[in-house]
Amino acid sequence: MNIGLLTADERLVDELTNVVYKQEIRWVIRTTVQELNEEAGKVHLRHVIVSDRLMGFDVIEEWLDGFQRQYAEVKLMVLLSNYHDAAMNEKYVKMCRLRKLDYIQPGRSTAVIADEIRAWVDGQAEDWNSQQHHGKIITFVGSTPNIGTTLTSFGTAVVLARETSAAIAYMCLNLKSSKLHRYLGRDGNVLTLDGLRAELKAQSLTAERLRQVCEKPREAPGLHVLYGNMLREQAEFFKTSEMNHLLRTARAAFDVCIIEVNAYWDNAATVCALLEADTRVVVTTPDIAQFQEDFSKWIRQVGSVFGLQPDSFELVAMLADRSMSAQEAFTIKDIRKETQLHLLGQISRHGDALARCNQGKLFDLYVPGHAFHAELSALSRKFADYYQLPRKVSLRPKTWLRRVMSGGRAAT
Repeated sequence: MNIGLLTADERLVDELTNVVYKQEIRWVIRTTVQELNEEAGKVHLRHVIVSDRLMGFDVIEEWLDGFQRQYAEVKLMVLLSNYHDAAMNEKYVKMCRLRKLDYIQPGRSTAVIADEIRAWVDGQAEDWNSQQHHGKIITFVGSTPNIGTTLTSFGTAVVLARETSAAIAYMCLNLKSSKLHRYLGRDGNVLTLDGLRAELKAQSLTAERLRQVCEKPREAPGLHVLYGNMLREQAEFFKTSEMNHLLRTARAAFDVCIIEVNAYWDNAATVCALLEADTRVVVTTPDIAQFQEDFSKWIRQVGSVFGLQPDSFELVAMLADRSMSAQEAFTIKDIRKETQLHLLGQISRHGDALARCNQGKLFDLYVPGHAFHAELSALSRKFADYYQLPRKVSLRPKTWLRRVMSGGRAAT
């Protein structure tokens, strides 16, 4: 099998040519598009991989137009680099998605790139083209750990499942601090993310299998829950290829998948889930160290390395404790001014939240009538409207006027 590779990165070439593939590979490696075009006319290339470092945006678009017209059967992949600013990286990603091309996100190490290309060439990785029309991914990340991100993200999934007829999934990808099973009182006999490790490693997880292993809580019909990793010491062993496989399988399995990730960007799950997301939500509080320093260090600085612009995130504010004085607390206006993000919603810290979590009764916070449920409903409706999710038929009780009118009709 012949594979064309357009790159000047000798380390990448060395890594790729020393990987063991299922089939015998003949690499056609060139450093200019003219040379690659000449080779494409001489030999049958099954796959072509091009790096954006050797072409400007306008040049690569023009080249792709011509190459895809002439060689429609060739599978294309674009290697995106972090040599551009965040805005340009976002432009490259959008181009790949619109053209339904496979691509590797910026910020990947050489070893990770080689691993993803191996899976792509061997046919283990799902191509973007086949997944484009499937479900949406909404990723929640906290600016800081332990500020209520789990309560907010899971609650959003619960309300969406109850109020829409869409297939909603909730996946905990917090590899180091997964506690949702305890909050729900599920201390035993639940499948957690680490239980899928073999299938993720083999790239063999299917949409049907993923639906089967998720819990379907009776408290929220239509919701599918995948609990998080229980083996904290193995958090760093999850690879980006495994996470991408899980995320793209989730797209095929569900209409909407809500994901919570760790606030620290030092693991594959956090980075991949944020890169893959259709909507990115950052949860923060009026604590200045969190909405200013933590936001800047993670979202602005680290995010830009992976091609994510800060303004590609939506904001949810976890309101300060009622006991704080007006002088101690910063306002929503202060948070918005500092982050420059669109405010998606405000959630209050309710006094019974910690007790409910410790008792394994988290669902009690999401019952209609609780103030937390009302806040989450306002947030969830925005997602339902944005993604045009089908609503369940409302069974509201009749008003006194309707009862009188219906009674009058029955009497006639």
